[in-house]
Amino acid sequence: FFVFYFGIVADITPPVALAAYAGSAIAKSNPMKTAFNASKLAIAAFIVPFIFCFSPAMLLIGTTAPEVIQIVATSFIGIFAVAAALEGYCFAKIPLLMRLLLAAGGLMLIYPGALTDLGGLGLVAAILLILFFMGKKQQRQGEKNV
Repeated sequence: FFVFYFGIVADITPPVALAAYAGSAIAKSNPMKTAFNASKLAIAAFIVPFIFCFSPAMLLIGTTAPEVIQIVATSFIGIFAVAAALEGYCFAKIPLLMRLLLAAGGLMLIYPGALTDLGGLGLVAAILLILFFMGKKQQRQGEKNV
């Protein structure tokens, strides 16, 4: 499963990146730049198989409904946090230190365990709250400048 999954994902990642090459030909853009941007956007495709290894409950094997809900929720938030950290934007442009902390919090949410989930959730929530208010402030400043 693992090898097959990454074989499919190779269509959007360098150096193979067949889909990225086709898309860049249509858009008349640099194929490698398109492939690297596609890789950043598809970070969830790389993380999900590892979540399956760390948490077999994601495969609905020997688990309860509340456990599945918790794992799915924390994994979703964790993937969102890692993707935002890699992209560098969520409500506002994210400074480097906040990007590192957001990625760390996202990885903590992906790794199974109540302690890592609580720590990761607190870290991600705090950073997203700060970014939300930074975005609101930038939006108000933009309206004043118009």
